[in-house]
Amino acid sequence: MAYPVDIAVEYGDGRRSRGLAVLGIFFPLKAVAAIPHFFLLYFVGIAAMFAAWFGYWGIALGGSLSPGIARFLHNYLGWTLRISAWIAGWRDEYPGFAMEQPDYAARVVITEPSLERSRGLAVSGIVFFFKAILLLPHMIVLYFVGIAAGIAGWVAYWIVAFTGVYPDSIFNFTVGMMRWSTRTNAWMFSLTDEYPPFQLGS
Repeated sequence: MAYPVDIAVEYGDGRRSRGLAVLGIFFPLKAVAAIPHFFLLYFVGIAAMFAAWFGYWGIALGGSLSPGIARFLHNYLGWTLRISAWIAGWRDEYPGFAMEQPDYAARVVITEPSLERSRGLAVSGIVFFFKAILLLPHMIVLYFVGIAAGIAGWVAYWIVAFTGVYPDSIFNFTVGMMRWSTRTNAWMFSLTDEYPPFQLGS
């Protein structure tokens, strides 16, 4: 059975902007253009942490995650994915400043059929942050995978700058890293109770 949280990033024909790739080679130049997003996402991220914490209480007391909190956290992950997709060069379209942008070619897909959640896991999130401790193996592995993905992404900028095409092997690897990271965050946010797999693929 497929994991209930996934990301969909459209590769298309692989052709990407050489100019944006050059900005990516000199990373600070591309990052400057994303500063407004980073600024807003900083505060939205703080709100997401509080929303997740209140969500734990709702689950502990009522057995289910609030639909409003679930939607907010889903949208936060989506916004994070969109700006990551642009920074990484997976997409050339600059993302909009919105919690939801359904027409953007990078989306977080959640197929969890119910908002009922484990009270025990919710309590573990409230008390001593035990739920975060359970994710330590993922965080350790993702640290090193993230370094490898960063290097691979930088190499991809050079390839795009010279050929105009984003290599599909690097695309699949770097998107896979983001998929893994998104799944761990979704689990931490109680968007699913299914512990995330140690894998890059769907």
